[in-house]
Amino acid sequence: MTDQPAPRKMLNLKQILAIVPFSRSTIYREMEEGRFPKAREIAPRRIAWYEDDVSAWQAGLDRR
Repeated sequence: MTDQPAPRKMLNLKQILAIVPFSRSTIYREMEEGRFPKAREIAPRRIAWYEDDVSAWQAGLDRR
């Protein structure tokens, strides 16, 4: 038996918009400018964000 880490939870755009008070276009602009975690392409025309990346971004806001 191997101790494998739990899979990282992924969030789609609808879930991100429910968490972060940004519009869709603001999410994409902030990603391009490096101020929001980059989405990963998980399939053709399908992207997702790792939940822990978004949580770390939120925690970083508190440290500013």
